[in-house]
This record gives sequence, C-alpha cells and structure tokens, in this order.
Amino acid sequence: MTESSDTAVDMARDHSKEPIPGKVILIAVLAGFSGLLYGYDSGAISGALPLLIDQMGLNVGEQGLITSLLLWGALPSIIGATLAARRFDRRHLLIVAAVIFLIGSIACAIAPNPVVLGAARFFLGLGVGIANMFGLIYLSELSPTRIRGLLTGLYQLAVNFGILAAYIVGDAFQASGRWEWILGIGALPAVIFLIGMVLAPASPRWLITRGRDDDARQVLNSLRGTEEIARLEFNDIKASLAQQEGGIGMVLRSARRPMIVLLILTFFQVFTGINAVVYYAPIIFAESGMGANAGAYANYGVGIALVASTAIALPIIDKLGRVKLLAISMIGQTIAMIGLWLLPDAGWISIFAVFIYTFAFGIGMGPVFWLLVPEVLPLSIRAIGTGIITFAQYLFNAIFSWAFPVALDAIGSIVFFIFALLSASALWFVLARVPETSNRSLEEIEAFWRTERAAKHPQSSTQN
Repeated sequence: MTESSDTAVDMARDHSKEPIPGKVILIAVLAGFSGLLYGYDSGAISGALPLLIDQMGLNVGEQGLITSLLLWGALPSIIGATLAARRFDRRHLLIVAAVIFLIGSIACAIAPNPVVLGAARFFLGLGVGIANMFGLIYLSELSPTRIRGLLTGLYQLAVNFGILAAYIVGDAFQASGRWEWILGIGALPAVIFLIGMVLAPASPRWLITRGRDDDARQVLNSLRGTEEIARLEFNDIKASLAQQEGGIGMVLRSARRPMIVLLILTFFQVFTGINAVVYYAPIIFAESGMGANAGAYANYGVGIALVASTAIALPIIDKLGRVKLLAISMIGQTIAMIGLWLLPDAGWISIFAVFIYTFAFGIGMGPVFWLLVPEVLPLSIRAIGTGIITFAQYLFNAIFSWAFPVALDAIGSIVFFIFALLSASALWFVLARVPETSNRSLEEIEAFWRTERAAKHPQSSTQN
C-alpha cells in the first residue's frame, strides 16, 4: 500500500474528520419525533390529571393506574417488536409506532369514561414501547461516530421538548377544562413522524445482517460523505458480524457485563425519582401554600429544566464524556432531593429544588443512559438487548408511576430522602462500573467488551 493510500485510510478512520451530510441531520430530526411523541404523551397526563380528578372523580389508586397504563402498554409491544426486529427493518417498526401514536391519541381524546381512557392509554403505550426502543437503535446506527452522541442525544432532547410542549398545552386548556384536547393534540406530531419514517432509509447494519450488502453500501455512501469512509465502516460492520457467528446463546453470555451495567443503570434512572416530578408535579405542590398556580409553576420549571439541560448536554456529550456527565447528574440529583426532603412545603424554594433536580437529570442520566444502551450492546443482539433493557425500564416506570401517589400519601417527604440515597448510590456505581464510550465506533466498543472478557476468562475465551 502506498503512502498516500495509508494517509487516506488514516483520515477515514479519524472520526474527527468525518464530513456530516445534511441528510443525516434531517433523518435525526425526523426520527427524533419518536421521542417527542413519547415525551408529549407522558407529560400530557400531568396537565390532564387535575381535570380528570375533578370531572371523573378519580381516587389516588385510579390516578396512578391511568398514568401508568401508558407504560404497561409498552411492555407487550417491546416483546413483539424485539421478535419482529430480525425480519423487519427498524424503520418499518417505527412506521407501525407512528400509526399507533396517531390512532391512540385520537382514542384518548374521545374517551367517554375512565375505562375507555385507560384502554386508549394502554394502546398508546404500544407505540411508545416500539418508538423508544427502535428510535434509539435507528439513530445510533445511522449516525457518524464523532457526532453519534449529539444525534442520539437529540432523541432525549425531543422527549423533553415533548414534555414541555405538553405542559404548555395543558396550562392553556386548564381554564376551559378540556382535557380531551390536551391528550388528543399528540396526533399532529404523529402525522409528521409517520411521513418522515416512510421517506427515511433503512439501517445499513440491519441490511447487512439480512445479506443486502449492496443496499447497505448505498445507504452508507449517502450518509458518510465519502466512499472511503463508507467502505471502511462497511468492512468494520462485516468483521464485527463475522466474529459473532456462534449464535445468540454465546453472544448473550459474552454480553453479560454490559447487560448487567445497563440493567442497574435502568433501575437508578427510574427509582431516583424523575417520573415523580414529570407526572405528578401539580399533585406534589397542590398544598404548598402557593395557590392554584403552584402546579403550573412546577410543571414549567420541570419542562424548561429538561429542555435547557439536554440542550446544554448535547454539544458536550462527546467531548466531556458519558461518565463525567452521569456523575455530575447524580451529584445534582442527590443535593436537590435532600433539599426537597427537608423543605417540601417551602414554596418557591421547593419548586427551585425540583428545577435543580430535573436540570441535573436532563444533563446526564436522561440523555446519556439512552445513548449508552445501543452503544454498548453487540450488533447481533442490539435489538434483543435493547428490548430487554427497554422492557425493564418500562416495567420499573409502570411500577413507580402506579405506586408513587400512594407512597407520597403514606410517608410524605420521606420519599424524597429515598430518592436522594438512590442518587448517591448511582454516583458510586457510575464511577466504579460504567465504561467510557465517547469517541469510539460501535465496532470498537464491541472489541473492548471482547478484550475485557478474554482478560477475565482466558480459558473460556480460548475454548470459544
């Protein structure tokens, strides 16, 4: 090989020199609508719930059930979509999710009673499970290495923007009491999402697993800017797959460590309290002494903090690194929850504590966790592995959302002290167990796990 060709290869493998075609950004924005829809449908219940309590007479248990049914609905769809992912492209599954979002939003808007509303929320959850799982996989597999964190982080920004939009819409319809519009407006972004996914390309990594190499090359050429970079990435993907021909059973055993790390992070993401403030801020501050607008103030604080913090995180997520952002996030969450535990009814001070907590979550645990999921899982089990993590996350979320109103009613502000302890525990886990993945290609991350496993189990590695 000549010196000039060596230089070309080195430049192609230098991720910092990858050109970024505008088509990549457009696809990322369109795929990000899956996150926006999840965020809107999650946040909309916060504004609708006080009106539903007033008009339908919901008790504490019914409030938790109607809120959590969106998450319970995600569970069967995650299982079904995971099984379907080996036959159908990520993009096709996202199209199905868009249709569910459209129908489910309309069904929620026209629900005549709590039973029908609960069923509509459950159906809407089917789309949430598919979109949250495959939106992330799709973004990570189409993104160039050096901005993968930025583009995949757009998903979490879209989630948070959807939550803020839901709060704004909810506040706008409080005076009229029209909870139907709060829940039904989600049909509008669902239409945009559907059109975008129909026009978007297939995942090149999925195409290669189906033996469609020419189609994969064509997609990579259109998304990477130069044929040289596209060719090298194509070869890396093929080599990665060639090293994983031992079957799903062996791959799952070799991926045990990343799966354990992700499952523990999943637990911490949920049980450090984010859904308590996203879903129930108006309920938490209903008796804060700040009047009828306390819930709206809290909601705006949560929504603005989520959007602002994630927007700040996106440009630095690849430069500062995943682990540092997670550590900063956990420190902020711990301090804020201690403040809320000590001063739960201190008016603006309490709302400020919620703002700090939410800002800390949005700068780290929110975007970084969902970025890590597709990053650390091997390609051949990326769909099933993400399915397991997403299923666990929604199961935890459903349990948490159902139980929180009851726990708050039973033990009061002590629940915030528990969130603080769990956030502090998460800080230790992040620093001790979570690997740094920024500025590594997906194939390089896979090689890291294989090398680590071989170092810890040399005899097993040799036998395999």
